[in-house]
Amino acid sequence: MNSVSAKRMVAGVCAAAAIAAASAGVAGGAGSAHAVEIQQDNRFTVLWLTHAETRQAADMGLVHFLDQPGIIEHTKVTVRADSHLNYLTTSEGGRHLFHGSKQQLVAEAAARPGGRIGVYLDRTLPNRPLGIVQYWPTR
Repeated sequence: MNSVSAKRMVAGVCAAAAIAAASAGVAGGAGSAHAVEIQQDNRFTVLWLTHAETRQAADMGLVHFLDQPGIIEHTKVTVRADSHLNYLTTSEGGRHLFHGSKQQLVAEAAARPGGRIGVYLDRTLPNRPLGIVQYWPTR
């Protein structure tokens, strides 16, 4: 993947996250405070959406652009073991493949109490640097 494509994908993810955060601030009303949660280590940088932002992202179809030709080949997902979408995951040639859309993962997280998504950058995989990860509290 050339650096222009990677920069375009990263810019798209940042723009989508900014739109979601701004929308959540507007929907939350005046006086609501909001801080973006970012986790970072040597390998990953993860931008976590709140539950409200995740619901808005699901309603807006925010991550559909990650499933477009030319971009989908350079993205990945992390599907939770207790996800209802696990049946769409297969292992082929040592790789785990998800045969659904990233939007389905976002919608599932949004439908769960406390469910959130993280958009991450994996610095160790330059050809597949962007991904979506699901989170919700376990009972």
